[in-house]
Amino acid sequence: MPLNPPAEDRPPAAHRVIAVSGPAYVGKDTQLRMLARRTPQIDTPAPAETYASRWPALSGTEATGWWLDGASYQELADVLASAYLARARRPRGSGDLRCVRQGLPMLEATLAAVAAVRERCGTARAAREARAVLAPYRTALRASEDTEYGVVLLHDEDPAQSAAHGLARSPAPDSLLEYYQRRLHEQINRLLDEGRFDAAVVVGDRPAIDVQHELRQRLHRLYPTISECALSRVRVAALGGDCEHARDAAGEYLRTRRGYARLNAAHLAAASHDPAVRDTGDATALAERIADGLDRYCAAHPFLDRVSIEPVRDRATVEELRKLFGDRLRAVHPEPGTGPAAAPHAPAPHTLAPAGSTPCAAPEDATPEPAAQRAAAPWPRLRLQRHLDRLAFDTAWTFRPLKPVSVHSLNLPSCLGTYLRDLRERLSRPGTAVDLVAVTGSAARGTYRHGWSDLDVLVLAPQDALPRLRSVRTELAPALDGVRMTMTVLTEDEFRAGALPPRLLHVLTLSGAGALAPLWCAPGLALPVPDAVTYADVSVRDGVQAAVTLRKQLLLAEPDLRVLYKATALLAKIMLRMETGAEYPADDQAVTAFHHRRPDGLGAAPGDVRYDRAATERMAAAVLRGWLATLTPAPRPEATGHGAT
Repeated sequence: MPLNPPAEDRPPAAHRVIAVSGPAYVGKDTQLRMLARRTPQIDTPAPAETYASRWPALSGTEATGWWLDGASYQELADVLASAYLARARRPRGSGDLRCVRQGLPMLEATLAAVAAVRERCGTARAAREARAVLAPYRTALRASEDTEYGVVLLHDEDPAQSAAHGLARSPAPDSLLEYYQRRLHEQINRLLDEGRFDAAVVVGDRPAIDVQHELRQRLHRLYPTISECALSRVRVAALGGDCEHARDAAGEYLRTRRGYARLNAAHLAAASHDPAVRDTGDATALAERIADGLDRYCAAHPFLDRVSIEPVRDRATVEELRKLFGDRLRAVHPEPGTGPAAAPHAPAPHTLAPAGSTPCAAPEDATPEPAAQRAAAPWPRLRLQRHLDRLAFDTAWTFRPLKPVSVHSLNLPSCLGTYLRDLRERLSRPGTAVDLVAVTGSAARGTYRHGWSDLDVLVLAPQDALPRLRSVRTELAPALDGVRMTMTVLTEDEFRAGALPPRLLHVLTLSGAGALAPLWCAPGLALPVPDAVTYADVSVRDGVQAAVTLRKQLLLAEPDLRVLYKATALLAKIMLRMETGAEYPADDQAVTAFHHRRPDGLGAAPGDVRYDRAATERMAAAVLRGWLATLTPAPRPEATGHGAT
């Protein structure tokens, strides 16, 4: 192509083109491959440089030398403009849409950045230099740009920060390339301010799936052919390892106990295969095919938010999947000894693991344990299940930072205030023995009744702190003045794995609304808040236990009024929670709300019935009848007559 072609040499009118632009290392190629896999109707021509015959000769052996000092500025502009226009003139393929890498505005941004490097000039002057050298192509370039819907990917909204992010991902940037990249980011932001791009997507540190989700959301509104991404909220467990029995045990546990859909990685990759997309056959291509197959599956099953894929043995593939999904992907390599075929008293699986493998029960992301501790683990299957619980809850639960409150703010009787202050001081210094001291129950909600309520204290501490806790509790017991104090001690691992009684899961859920009153906590401590599915499941099981407790008490000649009332209120809370979504932390509030919803022949509002045995029993029977009415009665066989044959 001759230098300075006439302005009339313009590309023919074409269907609107999607142009994904951006600086180096922002993920353009990944996003375009994912988009092309999911939307076969998209035509994806080769990059612009393949349309310039002189491009390889001018580029030489250095990646960027010819851009900056190896060719004249006019020659560089001619080669680049010719390449972009040749790509624009390329006949459209069978697809209805065309998607290109680097739109027409990037031509001006590139030349302006080169001018800024060569002339050591500012952004505005460099832009004028670029427009001047492109003047012979202005009409053709403008016509091509008018056919584009331009999306620019940015590392950061701030040009300096964006350049820093890009250079951090560059293998070995030299000073000249670094200066060029900073000027390029400035020019891209200038063009964005001038409205030369239709949309901007800030990549930052987000995983590729999240960027793809935002990109396809924008494009779907304009091009319904492009489907939205179904993976933005999906959590993925990648199960590897060489033992099929162990992998099967992990997959079945996640499916049956934690609500994961169990999928085959090879089938997902095969479902994604598209001959139009060139595969390199490496871990990157395999991970993208798995992700695309999973996107298709989740689009057909929109209710899914957690899946396990297996087998994913190759660590390189796991790392590529992690780039796509970020922290929503967790990898586990179960080892021999944890599957259903393991003997009841099989040795610890770690002793059977091949060299270099990851501990079976721990997620690949977890900090490795000392070898001696791993070898001594006598419960491999149970350890695997607890680690899978931790894996599931770490991604499904949110974490709420805690803000300690003063004892005075709880408005408790003076004896309890003194007790809690002394307890806090004894456990927090000198030398911290615990990670959390918190008040729960009625004392935390402001509904404490002296003579009726207990004082419930939650302590987060390691196992070896129990002797100190027992000693402190014994020393301070006289200060309680007869009030019954219940101290619940749990470790942080139990919290994170959800190995908690239902009452504590309820406390954690309320802590998300600030209903937990920590008197002291370790700096940076955050407690998990259970997800709605786990909370609902635990609530139903808690209701089953409360119904059993009610009948046990109603069978006694002298029922324990306190236990009867507490079980009645608990079952009422659970039924109201499941039916209306409303929370009634106080027992009397729940009893009253239940009565208003279903009076059940009890007349006026029950009021405070906790000291009236007859009223408490009537209320308990009413709540129990309401609970049992929700169950479908079992069909009874027809009675046969006397002497029937």
